[in-house]
Amino acid sequence: MSFLTKYGSYWGVLPQTSGREYWVSPADTYTLIGRTYSASDGHDGLSPERALRTIDRAWNLVTANVGDNILLLPGTHTVQTTSVTADIAGVNMFGLPGGRGNFVRQKTILTTDIAADQIINVTAANIEMGYFTIRPITAAVGIDLTDAADNFYMHDFGIDMQTPAVSTSTIGISLVSGPNYLLLENFFVECDGAQGNAIVATGALDSIIRNFTIYQSAGTWASAIICGAATNRLLIEKGSFLCAGTAMTVGVNGTGATIARGVAVQDCRFSDLVTVAIDNFDATECEIAENYQLGVGATDGGVLITAIT
Repeated sequence: MSFLTKYGSYWGVLPQTSGREYWVSPADTYTLIGRTYSASDGHDGLSPERALRTIDRAWNLVTANVGDNILLLPGTHTVQTTSVTADIAGVNMFGLPGGRGNFVRQKTILTTDIAADQIINVTAANIEMGYFTIRPITAAVGIDLTDAADNFYMHDFGIDMQTPAVSTSTIGISLVSGPNYLLLENFFVECDGAQGNAIVATGALDSIIRNFTIYQSAGTWASAIICGAATNRLLIEKGSFLCAGTAMTVGVNGTGATIARGVAVQDCRFSDLVTVAIDNFDATECEIAENYQLGVGATDGGVLITAIT
């Protein structure tokens, strides 16, 4: 059942889908068109005035490969008890996408109270996510993809690595298990010190990471993106690695990389506070083109990066 607002907007087609819309509230009560409603996992979730209370319940109700959407109402959704398992193929999960939103600071936030555990574990193919910020807990992963998460698409999102206490074990998105055909685009990462990597691309195959800004606001960060063993045919393009902290030691880190020409980095920009923009690849493991190191007050537009150390 769709919901018709007094302005005539047809919420059931936002976003357009051939499936059903399952609405989820971040709190026990929520406000909709000036009215207060109670959320409950006893609801069917099929209309915004009958929202579910937990994301996990929504994933239990959706059907594979029929276009079902999970729509997260604005606010902070805190996962409790166990990680959300995104295990139904072909399902989409979005914050409200009206007007596309500002991916630097989305109105919908996903986090968790579970110590040392991921917020979402993606274990099925053809899943799309977007229009929310992921906020991992200290020393844990925000979103973890298994090898079954092929064709995962995430866009218009943020990764908050500034709110968690500093830990080198805090990771934004992990692709370690080796899914294929991933696309991550239009995102913003904020970090305030010696956290783990925003993206661990180790194992990613036939994938693209593009159109992003990674911003370090304080402290020293070892690296933002790491491409380790078995990473192959991964393109990183049109990214900005910016710093106001002490330093980002490496922007794109090839420690552990094993495959010749397995990674390509093109058209990226790196702050002058990034010690080495692209580092720790062996001679044949990474191709580069049109990447620049910025300069403070530089009159030459920055320095072309011509070598990987």
